[in-house]
Amino acid sequence: MNLQPDVVVYSSQDKPQLVVEVKNRPGASDEWARQMRRNLLAHALVPVTPYFLLVLPDYIYLWRSKDLANIENPPDYKVETQVVLADYLQSLSRPLREISEYSLELLVNSWLRDVVNLPQLVQDDPGQRWLIESGLYNAIQKGSVTAEPVL
Repeated sequence: MNLQPDVVVYSSQDKPQLVVEVKNRPGASDEWARQMRRNLLAHALVPVTPYFLLVLPDYIYLWRSKDLANIENPPDYKVETQVVLADYLQSLSRPLREISEYSLELLVNSWLRDVVNLPQLVQDDPGQRWLIESGLYNAIQKGSVTAEPVL
């Protein structure tokens, strides 16, 4: 297993705010997603940050690290990946479930780079609303994105 996160997003003050793991596992259950996060945290395979994002071909799961004593918590948000990455999927010749993990990482990286640079998000957009409600957008706005950082 990779000993570094796929992506880390920093605040405008250069503090890590979000760790992102991307896995090409179509059809994964909510329980599988919860266990994946739990294992990564329990074995210190990813750093602890205020937010943790697990991106799968079907869903994106977001946890806010408000209660690190209980790493068994379910995600705070679950959003369809297709909805969140809709603008980035238009040029794909294959369904999202059929692209490689590396390609999914590139899409997520592009999306996050755009999110940190957007002057504001659209509250009514289901692909963006959860970013605002969770506080993640405010935490990473005007920040930076690093793919496979060495921490």
